[in-house]
Amino acid sequence: MNRTFTKINFLFLVIFVMLSGCKKDNEISTFKEIQFPDENALSWDYPVKPGSEKWKTFQSGMEMVQACQIPQNVISSLSTEELLLICLKFPLLFDIGAANFFSDGYAAYEKNFNGIREFYLRNDAAVVIFNYYKQIKLEDAKVYSSIFFVFRISVVEYILSAPTVISKYSPEQRKEVSAELSSKLNLKKSQSGDFPYNYLNSTYRALIRIIKSDDEGKLSADDAKLADRFTGIGLPPENVIKQVEEMIRQYFAGK
Repeated sequence: MNRTFTKINFLFLVIFVMLSGCKKDNEISTFKEIQFPDENALSWDYPVKPGSEKWKTFQSGMEMVQACQIPQNVISSLSTEELLLICLKFPLLFDIGAANFFSDGYAAYEKNFNGIREFYLRNDAAVVIFNYYKQIKLEDAKVYSSIFFVFRISVVEYILSAPTVISKYSPEQRKEVSAELSSKLNLKKSQSGDFPYNYLNSTYRALIRIIKSDDEGKLSADDAKLADRFTGIGLPPENVIKQVEEMIRQYFAGK
């Protein structure tokens, strides 16, 4: 009986959030729409990549990192859209997942790569990253059948919820970003064969950070601890997930 009641409650929450995440046809987005250049025809590409003869000569991880930096004269000439795509093609991007916690790997990415640090400084960073995230079709996971596609979505969700990006959202934009995250969270759940449960973590974490952060993108100590529960390999306990889903429900209900 209790299990049936729980399932009914969960189904209600899923339906509520999905409806919240669907914008009405006559509702105008607070984000300017952006078209991205062809990812395979960017104005700059990494000159040295894994597998190349030059790469094989590197004796340390630091040499690899240094080889992947974007020259200053190049980085200043890149549009924010192109810069984001170059950041997502970072040759060592997969190293984020090699850390014990995804958040630790992402912190190292921020520390070691000048491209993502430059992206954060751009005034239109929030508009660009949201447009990119919104245009991702999770159904493509079945087409690509690639863990890299799924992994990259988690990286995008970390960028989307970085403090410096959150600080650029208006209150209306926060709600719009949260609605898109909620919609994609439910799509991930419905495609569990393409999105292993641990790849739900980045979506839950982004929702906590965006909903609970102050105007500067900072969290209270308790909310930071809650967000940190979603940085490991496995999902946190069911009671923690329920706590977050109730937080999402109340946010969209305006409580």
